[in-house]
Amino acid sequence: MGAVCLTDNLMYQRLKETLKPIVILMAVGFLYIILRHLTGFYLPCLFHRLTGFYCSGCGITRMFLHILKGEWTKAFSSNCVVFCLLPFFGVGYLRHVYRYVRWNKKGLSRTENILCYIVIAILIVFGIIRNIFPIDILIP
Repeated sequence: MGAVCLTDNLMYQRLKETLKPIVILMAVGFLYIILRHLTGFYLPCLFHRLTGFYCSGCGITRMFLHILKGEWTKAFSSNCVVFCLLPFFGVGYLRHVYRYVRWNKKGLSRTENILCYIVIAILIVFGIIRNIFPIDILIP
């Protein structure tokens, strides 16, 4: 019975360790939303500012703000690829956290590594396509 309590305590510690950066990120995001609402300040994309091209991440901030408001079509139009990949990111992250908290496994499996490379390739291709073809849905 003592081993179960020890295991539960270790799982609790790993869960706390995992949740800490999430809470910090959410607090920073919340402060950013308040700052943006009160002042109109926003963080520009440095890649776009320097090159004039849209990166694969351009529009993600607007996408999240639209998601928080429940404006799904506007969120999709802000960054359609990341919007479509978001559920997969969420499931993958939750799976990764569960494995870490439950069994203290930190690394990615071979399949997850391959999926990460596929996502990176998708984002690179999306970044190229959105600058070659000026279609409204691709421009943030």
